[in-house]
Amino acid sequence: MYRKTEKAKALLKAGEFLKALAIIKTFRLGFTKEEKRSIEIAYECLRGHEVFYLSLVIDVDKEIERTRQLLVDKYF
Repeated sequence: MYRKTEKAKALLKAGEFLKALAIIKTFRLGFTKEEKRSIEIAYECLRGHEVFYLSLVIDVDKEIERTRQLLVDKYF
């Protein structure tokens, strides 16, 4: 049986970024408050709610790329 971390890493390697984020956003430990917020924003934007974050003047593409780089640095 896979742990959530192992499953998320496998999804990241397979290029399934959104599915990996769905798991990673539930993690309670291992990320700072700012990192968790970036993960949540990236997940919500990829789920189709980017208009809300754009209305808050958040650079959606920057948050998604920041989250992608964070996960690569942390897990690979």
